[in-house]
Amino acid sequence: MKSREELNQEKQDEIIKEQKKESQKKLVKRVVKLLLFLFVFVFALCFYVTFIGTVKIIVKEETVAVSSLPSSFDGLKIIQFSDLHYENQTLLEDTVRLINRRKPDLLFFTGDLVDKDLSTEERESLVTELKKLTATLGKYAVLGESDQEDAKSILIDCGFTILDDNYELIYSNSLSPILLIGLNTNQETINYSQAFQYYSMEGHDENIFSILLMHKPDYIDEALTYHTVNLAMAGHSHLGQVRLPFLPAFVKKDHASKYTEDYYDINNTKFYISSGLGTSDYPYRFMARPSITFLRLVKTS
Repeated sequence: MKSREELNQEKQDEIIKEQKKESQKKLVKRVVKLLLFLFVFVFALCFYVTFIGTVKIIVKEETVAVSSLPSSFDGLKIIQFSDLHYENQTLLEDTVRLINRRKPDLLFFTGDLVDKDLSTEERESLVTELKKLTATLGKYAVLGESDQEDAKSILIDCGFTILDDNYELIYSNSLSPILLIGLNTNQETINYSQAFQYYSMEGHDENIFSILLMHKPDYIDEALTYHTVNLAMAGHSHLGQVRLPFLPAFVKKDHASKYTEDYYDINNTKFYISSGLGTSDYPYRFMARPSITFLRLVKTS
C-alpha cells in the first residue's frame, strides 16, 4: 500500500503534467494565431502592392506662385504624366479620364511610354486613348530610355510635340511667350548647349519664364549650370517604386539616385519628379502610388 507521501507525489505529478499540457496547448494556439496573422498580413500586403498600389492613381495638385509669369498665363494649368510603361489598359483609361477632367492648358509627358513590342491590337488601344487627351496650348513630350521609334511615332500620331534637345515658345493671347525646353537625357553625352540654344540666339529674352522637361532627374544639376529655369519636371525614378515609412527610397535607378523625392527647390528652380504610372523591373508599388502632377500657375506681383 502506497504511503501518503507517495500518493501526494503522484497527485502533484499529475497536476504538473496537466499544467504542461495546458501550457503546450496555449503555446500552440499562440503559434497558430501568429502564423495566421502573418499569412493574412503577407496576403494583404501582396494584394495591396500588386492590385491597389499599382493602379489607384493619385492626383498631386499644387498652386505655384510665380512673379515672372506673364499676365496672360495667370492661372495656367499644367499636367504632367510619366513612365506609363503601357500594359494595363484600365490604368491608361483612368489616366486619360483624370487628365481630361481637369482641362489642362499644357500637357507634358516625361518619358517611357512603352518598353516592349506591342501587338497591333495593343498599339491601336494605346493610340485610341492617347488621342482623347486634350490641352488648349499643346501637348509636349520628352522620350525615356525605353522609348524606341514606335513610341515616338505613337506620341506624334496622338498629337504630341516631341522636344528632343530643342525648345518651343508658347503664346497665350499675348506677345509675351513662355519658354519650353526639352532635354534628351538618354544619350551618353548630354547635349545641353543644343537644348538651351534659345539663350544663345540674338534678341532672346534673358528673363523669360522657362520650363524644362527631362526624363532622368539627376541631370538637373548640370543642366542648371547652363541656364537657370523657373520650373523643371522629370520622371524615371518611380520615386523608388517601393518605399518604407520615414525612410528614403532604397530602390534607386540609374541617374535617379540623388533626387528621389517628388519635389525640390534648387536655387529657386521648382523641380517636380513624377512617381509615374506603370511599373518596370517588378510589378508592384508600395508607398509610391501611380500619380499625375497637376500645377496651377498664379502670377504674383
